[in-house]
Amino acid sequence: MDHHQGGYHNTLPSKTKTLLHELYGDTGTASDEKITGHLTTAATSTAPEFPADSEWVNSQPLTIHGSLSGRYVLLDFFTYCCINCMHILPALHQLEQEVTEGLVVVGVHSGKFSNEKNSDNILNAVARYKITHPVINDQNYEMWNNYSIICWPTLVLINPAGKVVLISIGESDVDKVCRFVKDSVRLAPPSNFDAVPLAPKSAEESVSKRVLSFPGKVYYHGDSNTLFISDSSNNRVIRTNCLGELLTCYRSTLDSPQGLLVHGDYLYVCDTNHHRVMRVKVDQVMEEWEVVCGTGHQGHDLEGGKQGIEQDISSPWDLELINLTNVPECEGELLIIAMAGTHQLWGYALTDVSIKHRGQVVHHELGKVWRLAGSGDEANKNNSYPHKASFAQPSGLSYDGGKFLYVADSESSTVRCVELPSFSVKNVAGGGLDPSDLFAYGDADGKGTAAKLQHPIGITVLDDQRLLVADSYNHKLKQIQTKSRIVTTCTNLDVFSEPSGLSYDKYTGRVYVADTNNHVIRAVHVTSGCQEEVRVVDKGARATRPTGVSWVSRQEDTTSLALSLHLAPDRKLNNSAPSKIQVTLFVDDKKEEEEVGVVDAMATVPVKGGAVELLFTLYSCSDDGACYMDKYLHRINLVQDSGLRELLNPTQPIPIYLE
Repeated sequence: MDHHQGGYHNTLPSKTKTLLHELYGDTGTASDEKITGHLTTAATSTAPEFPADSEWVNSQPLTIHGSLSGRYVLLDFFTYCCINCMHILPALHQLEQEVTEGLVVVGVHSGKFSNEKNSDNILNAVARYKITHPVINDQNYEMWNNYSIICWPTLVLINPAGKVVLISIGESDVDKVCRFVKDSVRLAPPSNFDAVPLAPKSAEESVSKRVLSFPGKVYYHGDSNTLFISDSSNNRVIRTNCLGELLTCYRSTLDSPQGLLVHGDYLYVCDTNHHRVMRVKVDQVMEEWEVVCGTGHQGHDLEGGKQGIEQDISSPWDLELINLTNVPECEGELLIIAMAGTHQLWGYALTDVSIKHRGQVVHHELGKVWRLAGSGDEANKNNSYPHKASFAQPSGLSYDGGKFLYVADSESSTVRCVELPSFSVKNVAGGGLDPSDLFAYGDADGKGTAAKLQHPIGITVLDDQRLLVADSYNHKLKQIQTKSRIVTTCTNLDVFSEPSGLSYDKYTGRVYVADTNNHVIRAVHVTSGCQEEVRVVDKGARATRPTGVSWVSRQEDTTSLALSLHLAPDRKLNNSAPSKIQVTLFVDDKKEEEEVGVVDAMATVPVKGGAVELLFTLYSCSDDGACYMDKYLHRINLVQDSGLRELLNPTQPIPIYLE
């Protein structure tokens, strides 16, 4: 956290917790005399004005002593990366619903990360969190410094005369702050009840309306060859095939779902804003959700130990499965939960679990949930003792199947490694040497802490030597060599906007990316760097879109791949620049041969086994005279892909959609 000297925080903030407790105690009610007395004695400092040249979201420029004069103004100093800032938004929304006149809530966005100082990114965040009140971009920290703010979130109440009457630091007292605001409005009514004029373009209107809305995570399920997508701002999870055709929509009970996992017959989901982990049978016709852990109330317990349905938890963000039979002298199946709200990793026993470390065996019964690593302090502290280590909003998990669990630790801008069975925590890349420094971020390739990341949210293991991380606020994917800890940026991938979720299909070599601010899922081929968008649509909606189609047929001991191309009615191939298909055959992951075929004729390629990779280079023109050059990569695995084996006959087409 950033610290400043002087100003209000030397007087009011240090007394806020004591003041609110004196006013409301344990009952949540206060005498009118106490409230009135405080409003009178505290109103001595004039509130600094909004900077005149600032940019606004959801409103035209406002002034505290002009357009907002005569009203109560509640300033919410926040930065959109911050989980604690997210935690108070429901209370502020409820306050706005209850006090509809004479009060204006204004978000003061003083961004921590350089990426957060951009008004377009703030616009996306405001839409993602469904914030409807005015928000000012305090990108130069003028408001922050003028009010001597020391941390996010901080709430400042200004009375109708423009005087500061309350400053509250942190999230823990937000309910008491809201009570104080309501009591103040009742006992010292404002004089101005006019509505605040909104800007012509609000956040909700500004963000493109797509099938997906800010997808947070994506999960590739190899057994069914399908994708599960956290369509976070639409409060649902959807299941599609790998072409994006919608198969199932799960939406009951969820609020801003994030991490996903399929295990057995069940889909597990981080129901983040409800502070729960839920599950539902994947193929269930009628949704019958079960609570895995969480009560629906935000928890502050840093230890756990109860049965899942009895344990309060806080903002679960991602999930991973560890089969402990892969760890020497351990047994059972363990669901790992990235508990972003308490800056920890927790475990849920999917079966009875036994973990042996340093000669001691610890048993956990089925259904128990407990803290595995992290003290609860928000810091970048690595330690061989897991309860002394500290995380800072862990948001992504990936397990290598053996000894190591990897963590995208967002607020420390690091990738961390948790070694099993000790659960000791080590740095892999990013961050700095000072555990308290959460500002050691940047955008630089390098080794270990010399490499710099900016708020990474997604991570996936590629193999026993490589990771891929979604360096979210740098809008990049970066590859990490696990042994050397060398970080390298994936080039030619400048299409992302705050990517947040990654899932690897090892059979096709594709990584599916939740490209959050672009509202899409992308498929990226790790080797070639080619990417294509997985457009989510209902079945049948693709008939009007340009498509390429391939057929795979098996005859006796040989397999042939027949290729042809179908374009949209207004598109024609440009014969002056012949389009091509490059076919690369793989056997045991080694290239066997390459063949380039011209697209305008049917091509038949014998496939010996393994996989085939198709690189389409298409030159086309539309009826209006516009010309295009597009490349699309598609890889088909003919051996391991169980979903594809069912289609290996002459009558079943395998469509390759070329957007």
